[in-house]
Amino acid sequence: MKVKKALMYFISFFSLSVMFSACYYLSYKNALRDFNESAVERNQELILALENNGLLDIDTASKDIDNNNNQSYQEAAGDSMDNPSVEVDGLSEVTILPSTKYTLQTYDLKSGVMKEEILPTPSYLIGLSREEVIQYLFDYTQDLPLNEFEKGLISFELMIFSKDNIVLRKTYNEDMVEYKYYLKAQDGNIVAYYGDQKTVFDYTGVSMERLSLEEQKELEEGIFVRDLNELYALLEHYSS
Repeated sequence: MKVKKALMYFISFFSLSVMFSACYYLSYKNALRDFNESAVERNQELILALENNGLLDIDTASKDIDNNNNQSYQEAAGDSMDNPSVEVDGLSEVTILPSTKYTLQTYDLKSGVMKEEILPTPSYLIGLSREEVIQYLFDYTQDLPLNEFEKGLISFELMIFSKDNIVLRKTYNEDMVEYKYYLKAQDGNIVAYYGDQKTVFDYTGVSMERLSLEEQKELEEGIFVRDLNELYALLEHYSS
């Protein structure tokens, strides 16, 4: 009997507590809503008063915000155009890696034959960007190695560029190599060069002293020679 009575008291107390908490919560929500509505009204009244006194122009402020946003966007776009190496997604500039697949194409313009081979990535290309590779190829063609000159290399081009794959193409035409040798005076003697005009073929030992002034002038300027037979004929003439 006592237990039943205590249980009834507990249930009654718990019910009252729940009702009191619910009433308190509802009162709090109503008070908060009234406060927010009052704050909004006061804010609107303040804005209206400032507008009436000429202290605030909402239309001008909105236009200024839009103009600032547009200007920021245009400046960002301008920076991207001025600096194309900066990628849109924020990734760093693409460069050749040791793992990059390297393919060299060789095209014979005379026969129309194209050969292609996959080679280890050259160390001198690793770390270069696209622009740096293009510059390297340009410099290479401006100062050809002798073997490339003799084979008639006329172009060295970048065909494909990415961090995973790079393809270069060399185009040759032997008919473009019209002169294979070059004679020039040096320190009073005649020196025979290959057609690249920088690689010595032979220090002939032929002196310039016995040559006519016209021949000396020609050799000072340099004489292009088509082949080995013409070269030997000229040297025999100068030494006789």
